[in-house]
Amino acid sequence: MRRREQFYCTECHKYFLVYLRSSMFGNYTVVCCNCDHEHFRVIDKGVVTQERHDKRLGQSEKIMVLKATLRDKSYENEAWYARRNMQIMRG
Repeated sequence: MRRREQFYCTECHKYFLVYLRSSMFGNYTVVCCNCDHEHFRVIDKGVVTQERHDKRLGQSEKIMVLKATLRDKSYENEAWYARRNMQIMRG
């Protein structure tokens, strides 16, 4: 399964999307397509964590971002983004 994850670059102040597979696990370096700033993250089961690289997980893999996903505003107002973040509540 593939999912989209939003990133914000603190260097150029742009938003972009990263496409991840659910099988991804380990250290990854996400490279901003606008300014080449590197974002060091641990990805677990296709979900980006807030952790930086973990030495125990070995060498990192680089993820190059599609320039077509670059924008000035967050993706949070997009309908698909809101649906993705909805949770089922049991009544």
